[in-house]
Amino acid sequence: DCSNLNHAPKRTDLCKLCHELPEHLLDCDDVLDLSDYNKTHQDTFIKDNGYGCKKMGGEAHDDVELTRVVCRPIDTFTCYWAEDNNLILKDETPGLEKEEKRFLSEFDKPCIRYTGHYFQSTLIYSILLGFLGVDRFCLGWTGIGVGKMLTVGGLGIWWVIDIILLITGNLTPNDRSNWETLY
Repeated sequence: DCSNLNHAPKRTDLCKLCHELPEHLLDCDDVLDLSDYNKTHQDTFIKDNGYGCKKMGGEAHDDVELTRVVCRPIDTFTCYWAEDNNLILKDETPGLEKEEKRFLSEFDKPCIRYTGHYFQSTLIYSILLGFLGVDRFCLGWTGIGVGKMLTVGGLGIWWVIDIILLITGNLTPNDRSNWETLY
C-alpha cells in the first residue's frame, strides 16, 4: 500500500505516481463537449481547466480535436500523490467524496461521440424504406422524416437525393455523433 508514502519512492519501487499510471489502470470520464457554448466560454474553460472539446467529431483524422480527460485510479489499485502536482483537480464537484482525488490524464483522447448510428444499416434503410422517411427518423431528423413520409419521398426525388447525400457523407446523424464502426 503506497497511499501513505511521505517520500517519493525510487523508480524501482512498485508504487507509482497516480498520474503516471497506464490507461488500463485508470477510470476516466468521457471527453467534455463544450461545442454548445460560445467561443469565449470554451476558451476560458479550457484555459482554466486544461481540458474540453470545442467541437466534436470530424471526417478525417486531422479534423478531430484531442483533449485530456479527468481520471482517477481504479478501486483495486493504489498509487501515491505528489503534493506539488498541478494535475490534481480541485474537488468542487457536488457529491464527490473528499478523499477521491482526480487528475488530468497525461494522454489525449479524441473528441468523438458515438451514439449507435451505423452507416451500413442507415444505407439499407434509405434504399429500402427511404420513401417513408425511415432513414431520416433513424438519424434524428424527425421533422424532415415526417415531410418525407407525407410526400412519399418527394415522389421519389427526395428518396434518391438522400441516398446520394448519405453515400457522399453529407447526411449524418442529427446529434453530431460519428458513425459506429463495424469490426
